[in-house]
Amino acid sequence: MKKQAASTEKQFRLTGAILSHVAATMVPFFRKIVLNYTYALKWSKAIRSADLDTLSALFKSVAPSAKLNGFSTNAIGYFFDFEFPEPIFQYSIGTTIPPGTTQFTFSTPIHRAIARAVLPFYKALRASSSYAAAVAAAVNNNNRTRLATLIRQKVTAYALKSITIDFSGIALSFKYKSSKFTYRHLLFREIVG
Repeated sequence: MKKQAASTEKQFRLTGAILSHVAATMVPFFRKIVLNYTYALKWSKAIRSADLDTLSALFKSVAPSAKLNGFSTNAIGYFFDFEFPEPIFQYSIGTTIPPGTTQFTFSTPIHRAIARAVLPFYKALRASSSYAAAVAAAVNNNNRTRLATLIRQKVTAYALKSITIDFSGIALSFKYKSSKFTYRHLLFREIVG
């Protein structure tokens, strides 16, 4: 099983098209989180109570035509899963507090701040195929310096503390003074099956 996963991982190459597709779906959601406090408050409350029905309804209200392979919450964050053909299978995005640090915690103000910070990044991925391709190439080449340069052009928040390459994707760690917890915003390849 490990051999098959490692083999599949070697075959996988992130593309700008994957990032652009995910970004196009996520921009309306992040925009709504940023602009509508009531919506953001309902979202956070549903995260903390692991209420998938409410989360699904809230997401569909801003992205009714979005085609997701799955959606999940762990009461400290959320994940959207996008289905793609082989060898990708599934590419995911999420915002979460690292597991094992707390339970049933998800801050509306911090989530809004993260959404505000990453929105220009997602807009750029959606609008510019060359930018999306450059981000994908940096991930594929494990070039963290290049990736950090590309991301910091769009994500200028002081709270962005680190940018890493994990699971054929990107991990952005945010630390705000108003919380003792680090929040991670992730784009990654989910290995399924």
